[in-house]
Amino acid sequence: MEATEPRPQLFSNRALVGLMIPIILDALLSIIAGMVDSAMVSSAGEAAVSAVSLVDSINVLFISMFASIAVGGSVITTQYVGSRNYKQGCISANQLFYAGFTISTVLMLVLLVMKESILHMIYGNIEADVLENAITYFSITLLGYPFSAVGNASTAILRSMGKNRQAVTTTIAFNVINVIGNATLIYGFHLGVAGAAISTTFSRMVFAVWGLALAHSKKLPVHFSKLLHIRLDFDIMRRVLRIGLSNGMESSLFHIGKILISSLVSSFGTIFIAANSVAFTINNIGWTIVGSMGTVLLTVVGQCIGAGEPEQAKRYTKKLLTVATVFMFVMFSVVFLLRHQLVRLFDFSEEALEVSAYYTGVSALFSILSLYSFSFVPMSAFRAAGDIRYAITVSIFSMFAFRVASCYLINALFPSLGLMCVYIGMALDWAFRAVCNIRRYRSGKWLHKKLI
Repeated sequence: MEATEPRPQLFSNRALVGLMIPIILDALLSIIAGMVDSAMVSSAGEAAVSAVSLVDSINVLFISMFASIAVGGSVITTQYVGSRNYKQGCISANQLFYAGFTISTVLMLVLLVMKESILHMIYGNIEADVLENAITYFSITLLGYPFSAVGNASTAILRSMGKNRQAVTTTIAFNVINVIGNATLIYGFHLGVAGAAISTTFSRMVFAVWGLALAHSKKLPVHFSKLLHIRLDFDIMRRVLRIGLSNGMESSLFHIGKILISSLVSSFGTIFIAANSVAFTINNIGWTIVGSMGTVLLTVVGQCIGAGEPEQAKRYTKKLLTVATVFMFVMFSVVFLLRHQLVRLFDFSEEALEVSAYYTGVSALFSILSLYSFSFVPMSAFRAAGDIRYAITVSIFSMFAFRVASCYLINALFPSLGLMCVYIGMALDWAFRAVCNIRRYRSGKWLHKKLI
């Protein structure tokens, strides 16, 4: 009886490194650009930083939703790539574009009309100078929503084929132009938050145009094709929307929870709003780099499932999760040790810098203790395999039960803790997700979903 020959590996270690490096470099550039932007905005004063922080909580809600729709919808495309069905892959790419552009444009128009009401509803009676800056920043950045959606759809299609180098060029263009624009408009023309908003919106336009040009290339096996000749494939559109909107809804509810927490943070005063913003900006170094392994998993696992190789999907998930965990320990340890030096990047008062350093260290320490890498990275593998229901259920429950509810409860019971209640709730959320994800991975149930 002949022994069954082992199937060839879909991704060698060299291929995995080739997928990882562009995404990590992209993450590092985004982090550096974000920190530089925050530092430049801080020159306009603590009220400006607080306004940008509060509005960005809302912007991130919707921008992340567009990205989540793109990532979720591209799972279909990724599996078509794995099965070598490129014709259907092109059709699914077009449907993803139409969905993202339409949803983002409608939201932009609605929010432009309701912007002031939304700020008052979420943040209540914030200080007058913070509110004035927030209205200005929100009004301008809203115009970039459709461009962000188009850019995210384009990069998602590129990454579905493992074309991470091309995808990275779009975000490099966004970040470089944003930094240059901020420096010119904030320091050169002294436009404050308006300058930051104009620079961000223009950068998103470049992001969209560049990404669209790359993803429209006929040299790619899967690409956008004749987008102006609108042709809807309702079967594929239904599947793209089912996954994309589910992913987007999860992301939206997650960020709604963060906005509810931001509302609580805003009640602690300007110094604590600014300190919380600094802590999140600095720790985003670790969160983004660890999360980049999830981006790699979307491509790797999606193609494995499309090729009918669930066991390879499981092995690659374990391997990349191990890499993410090493990054987690290294990055957050460095942030914790250098927290006092890192906060000096921000032009704040000594009191604000001291508070910022304290919460930067707390956030880094909690990220390690709660096993942040296990909280989010495996979710990308589950999504790529089509295990959407599990991802949504755990994410929404954990966010509202552990982060939001516990945060408000701790604040009500122990008001003297102040901002610390937010970080305790965050750590509980991460720890619960980590336990659930470990159990789900070991069960293997996520490997038996069917999308195409």
